[in-house]
Amino acid sequence: MTIEAMRAAVVAIRAGVFDDIEATDIVAEASRAVVVDGVDREVGVHRPWLDGTAGGSVALVLAAHGGAGASTVALAVAEALTDSGRVHLLDFGEPIWSGLAAAASIELGSEGAFWWRGRRGRLDLSRLARHRTDGGLPSPPELDGGARRLVVDAGWALTTALLQACSNQVILLGEQVVVVTRVTVPAVRQTERALTAVGNEAVVAAVGPARWPRAVEASCGPRLAELRALGRVVRVPIDRRLEVSGLTGDRLPAAVAAAGRSLAVLLAPATSRAEQRRRAASPQTEAAGETR
Repeated sequence: MTIEAMRAAVVAIRAGVFDDIEATDIVAEASRAVVVDGVDREVGVHRPWLDGTAGGSVALVLAAHGGAGASTVALAVAEALTDSGRVHLLDFGEPIWSGLAAAASIELGSEGAFWWRGRRGRLDLSRLARHRTDGGLPSPPELDGGARRLVVDAGWALTTALLQACSNQVILLGEQVVVVTRVTVPAVRQTERALTAVGNEAVVAAVGPARWPRAVEASCGPRLAELRALGRVVRVPIDRRLEVSGLTGDRLPAAVAAAGRSLAVLLAPATSRAEQRRRAASPQTEAAGETR
């Protein structure tokens, strides 16, 4: 059992969520537990990606505000993580608004009743096709080949539901969180609210210039400022082609891919960080990793 799972189990035991639950379901139930102002509770939004991790960890990509660029960041992170193992990118965005609708290089058709499946190099990509009849979100499709790391593009509707449910200094357990923001005054203010919800273990992808305008720096809240000081804010450059055409089956621009590798280093387990740093140690990646 991982440290994260043990921590989640302790929280869930205190919350009493194991009443009438079989032993085999304890870890799954524990991973949904959160801590709110010292009181143990559960997130009121179902997080179905925790149902199908198949032994792999979960990186959850959330937009701090509309139009942040979370789908691009999720794809860049997922592709970077394929250097160290098998990765499954899950798109929980509403199908008509999906930023990943054209991102697969090979379309493999429907996967069960709720998913469209595609491939992009070594990356498995599943996009939500429809909700369950009760309006809920389906569990991720099970793919052959054993454990995969999951990267979840939550989509804006689910992100807002999560952030509303996880208010008042909630700490999400079971996922590593990437919060995506633009480098503007309104954006960093909303980012501070998102960081308050998910806790200080998050990584921030800042889409915009390497040097932040003074007005933006002055608008940073304490959590975002702390993450910048800790080197947990990674710059993602704006690419004109992506702004015009969106994500397609073509390769990501080199600078955006480099930013994904920098984020992957921060998300990697300690045992694999040295190898991730070696792959990320290029001039493009170093430029992408600047936060100021």
